[in-house]
Amino acid sequence: MPEVIALGPLRLDAVLLAALIAGAAGFLAFKIRLRRLAGSEQSEQSKQSKQAELWERLYVNTAIITLLCWKLLFLLRAPSMLWERPSSLVIVRGSGFDALIGLAAAIIYVAYVRYRTRIAGLLMLDMWPFAILPACLVWTLLTNVPYGLGYTVLYAILYVVLLRVDAEAGSGRFASIALLGSGIGGLLVSLFAPYPPGVVPSLTFGLTSLQWLFIGAGLVGSLLPVKDKETESRAY
Repeated sequence: MPEVIALGPLRLDAVLLAALIAGAAGFLAFKIRLRRLAGSEQSEQSKQSKQAELWERLYVNTAIITLLCWKLLFLLRAPSMLWERPSSLVIVRGSGFDALIGLAAAIIYVAYVRYRTRIAGLLMLDMWPFAILPACLVWTLLTNVPYGLGYTVLYAILYVVLLRVDAEAGSGRFASIALLGSGIGGLLVSLFAPYPPGVVPSLTFGLTSLQWLFIGAGLVGSLLPVKDKETESRAY
């Protein structure tokens, strides 16, 4: 994927544009999921509508926090670009470390919202895969085809599996399946997925950073508590 897209005299950051498209795809999938949950309970429609608005606002705000940090944090290191080359801000963005800082800030924001609204932890974890998996799928399609095709197929399979799982949001089952599936499946795909020409990944104890991330996701998914339907029925 090219770093810059030229539209006549206008130049755009292609990678950031791909992130915006992937984020929009995740939001659309998330909105569809929220409508399905609201439709499954005809009573208390106003309460369901307020909850859907809360989740949508939460997703949009986390995406904005992450993208703004990724896009603008480099100005803390090079503030002179604001007056020396302001036009370059359209195509210049921060590093991967800046994106990680943005992700960490978004996670802190989510934790704060959860604390203020008293959303159950398992419910919070169960909802995010329905937004993150479609966003990852579109991101991989836009930025890493054909080398990331295996990951795209994995995300698509996991998303379909989640849609067919018979469980209540808040049971932990959706989060567990998403984490275990992406962890184990992603690690297997990474062992056979080719790298673009000229790319030599750095290794830590024989594994790439992405492979360590998959291992961590799998471990969290395996340790996550999951409530079965009998436990849920007794709780209510």
